[in-house]
This record gives sequence, structure tokens and C-alpha cells, in this order.
Amino acid sequence: MLSDEDDPDFIAIKEKLKTSLQRLFYLEKENEQLKEEVAQLKAKVRSNKIAQNIGKHSVLLRKKLITGNNIGTDYQKQIVESQISEDCPAVEKLICRPDPPETTQKMEEQTLVPKPPPRPIPDLSVKENERNGRPAIGPPPPPPPPPPSKFSAGSANVVRRVPGVMEFYHSLTRKDSRIDSNTSIAGVQIAANARNMIGEIENRSRYLMAIKSDVETQGDLIRFLTKEVVNATFKDIADVEALVKWLDRELSYLVDERAVLKHFPEWPEQKADAMREAAFSYRDLFNLKSEVASFKDNPKEPLSLALKRMQALQDR
Repeated sequence: MLSDEDDPDFIAIKEKLKTSLQRLFYLEKENEQLKEEVAQLKAKVRSNKIAQNIGKHSVLLRKKLITGNNIGTDYQKQIVESQISEDCPAVEKLICRPDPPETTQKMEEQTLVPKPPPRPIPDLSVKENERNGRPAIGPPPPPPPPPPSKFSAGSANVVRRVPGVMEFYHSLTRKDSRIDSNTSIAGVQIAANARNMIGEIENRSRYLMAIKSDVETQGDLIRFLTKEVVNATFKDIADVEALVKWLDRELSYLVDERAVLKHFPEWPEQKADAMREAAFSYRDLFNLKSEVASFKDNPKEPLSLALKRMQALQDR
């Protein structure tokens, strides 16, 4: 008789259990790693949203401050509201949010539905006469209309002009024209003042001053680099990588590479960008080659993980 430990079916079942337990262990590890990655991605998304909202609010505050220093009338407030609506429609919705339909319906009902008329007060004398059988006495007749005057027929056809009313009308029209002209002039002055303030801010910013100084002082260096890039010819891709490293190191002394090089039309931008792309792709391929050469299969590692590593290298 064979014991349970010597039974081949029992041994096979035992090995299957071991392999299934190992798979479960590795799957649990992978699940934990995926949960951590999901939490990190959610945190990044939240931080990006907060940064975008802060940037939008800062732009709106800057525009309000620029226009708010000289704005005091209703016309000037309309200019600020139009700028806010163009830059951020969400803020316009908050400012000009319509009333809910329930309140509008209530207001319409209050305005459209008239109040009921007051009830007439009953006359006690009428009721007493009805009880006693006497006929009800009606109200007294209305008085006769007054006789027509002599001037009524002539005044219906002729309209007289009162000089006091005409003078009052002319004074009002003159005041309105003066107010319109003053508001239009004030609006033009406000727009010009805002533009001048923005120009002064841009001219006084340290960033733009640093770019101007680089354009003035580093002109010889940029001309020398343009000659090197234009006259560069290569036989090996490694030479391209070396030249790109040297070029990036020389251009790193500038405050803003793109902003400074815009002032030099002779700079070969397309050739420099093509060289950089070639150098980056060469670096990626070289790193991939080293990873493939150093890849080793671990026999103790489960088959699923080994296949995933191989598939990742193949996809790259």
C-alpha cells in the first residue's frame, strides 16, 4: 500500500497548490502597486487643477487692478465686466447668474395678478325698508354737467407753446449731450491709460530687461554658434550627439533661448532642431541596446513576470 505522500496524484495536487499560492502572492503585490499608482495619479490631477484655477484667478485679478485704478463711473465698470467675460466665462456666470425659475414665476404672478376690488359696505337703511315692506329709495341723481366755455372750441384745434417748458427742454437736451461727450472722452482716456500701464509693466520687468541685455551682449557668441551649426557635417551619429551637448551647454547661459534667438534671423532653427531630435533618438536607442544586452532570465521568477518584462522591451 502506498502512503499519501508517495501517491503521485497527491504530489501533483500539492505542486499545483504551491504554484497557485505563488501566483496569488504576486498578483496581490501587483494589485497593491496599481493602487498606489492610481492614488499618485489622482493627487497629480488635483494639483494640476488647483494650479490652473489659481493661474486664471491671478490673471483676472491683475486685469481688475490695472483697470480699477482709473475706473469710477458706470461706463468704466462695463469695460471691466466685458474683459472678465472674455477671459473667464465661469466668472461671468457667477456675476450675471439669472434668478431661478421659481422666483421669476412668483414675481410674474405678483405683477400680473391684480388685487381683488374691495367689497361694498351694505346699507342698513335699505335692509330696514325691505323688512318693513317699503320701496327702496335710490341714490340722488348726479349733478348736471357744466356748460361749455367759450374758449373750449378754439383750444381744441390750436396748440399753444409755453416758453418756460421749451426752455426747460432745451436745457435738458444740452446737459445730455455734454454728459455723452464726457463719457466717450473718459472711455478713450481709460483705454489709453490701461495700454500705457501694460507697456510700462512689460518694459520694466526683469525678465524682458534680461533678454534685451543678452541680445546686446551675447551677439558675438550667437553669431559664432550659427556659423558652427551651418557648417557642421557629420559621418557618425555620435558626432551629432557631441555637438548637440556642446551647443546646449553654450546656450544654457542665456535667460531664454527661444526669446533671445528670435532677434537673430540668421539662426538656423530648423537644422538645430533636427540635430537635437537625432541626438535624442540616438540616446534612446543606445539605452535600449544596453538594457537588451543586460537582460537576464531568472529561473526562479514566475513565467508571467518574465513574459511581461520581455513584452515591455519588445514594445520599446
